[in-house]
Amino acid sequence: MDTRNQTATVSVYSKRGILLRLIYLVFAVCWYALTVGGRIGRCSLIVLYYHGIPAGMRDRFDWQIRKLSEWKSSTSCTVRKCRKGIHRGIHVTFDDAFANLMENALPILEQYQIPATIFAVADNLGCLPRWEMPYGHPESTERTMTAGQLVAVSKNPLIRIGSHTLTHPDLTRIRPDQLKTELIGSKHRLEELLGKPIEDLSLPFGSYNIEVLTIAREAGYKRVYTVDARPANPMSQEPVMGRFAMSTDVWKIEFILTCAGAYSWLYRVRKLCHLFLYHRFFCPRAWATIPR
Repeated sequence: MDTRNQTATVSVYSKRGILLRLIYLVFAVCWYALTVGGRIGRCSLIVLYYHGIPAGMRDRFDWQIRKLSEWKSSTSCTVRKCRKGIHRGIHVTFDDAFANLMENALPILEQYQIPATIFAVADNLGCLPRWEMPYGHPESTERTMTAGQLVAVSKNPLIRIGSHTLTHPDLTRIRPDQLKTELIGSKHRLEELLGKPIEDLSLPFGSYNIEVLTIAREAGYKRVYTVDARPANPMSQEPVMGRFAMSTDVWKIEFILTCAGAYSWLYRVRKLCHLFLYHRFFCPRAWATIPR
């Protein structure tokens, strides 16, 4: 069974439209209230994923990161450790390693001392994205970091570099031999370039299945990031970690609620819908046995 979640643009919130965003917001507030102030787990981690940060959005990104710095738990709980008693941790990630992060994101992260992970497409350094994008995608004209820039960034103690595969394909739609090349090849290439182990993998489009996770584990990845909107538990032995989509054009209340895990309801609803459709149309016999 495949799990797919795709983000069409950088503006993951604004793309929904005002009405839908308000509906989502109401559900988020209700979910937050029902989970006792958002305390989903005693040691849960909210992982945000951005893509690029345009120059015109630098001030908004500054506000978001400054907000994280004001929440003491954001620097106390990371993907590597979680101190006893901390209810919420927040970690920032960036997919695709766009070059605009050099000027518009890294200086702000350094100013507020917020750690982050940048996932690079190993065979797409220093050029425009060569993977499939919707027509008019705002990042189709954004260049990624060059090999030299990635090396320089990797020397920053706040930044960890991870793999976003070799060419950014949907890993559930390629042959097994291609899958191994994408996961193992990208890891080895980045390790050779940076001179340090690559332990984190971000799945393109968030697509994965059992085979993808098995090969990722065999390749030596310790953490595999999806785009499932659910908190992660850094103390768990499970390598799969959910993430929450984030962009610089969100409302402040949306940002705050996302960091509180209030949009976790999206994952639950999507999972229920997926199970319903799977049993209803692909396993009709199983569907027929479900009590009404």
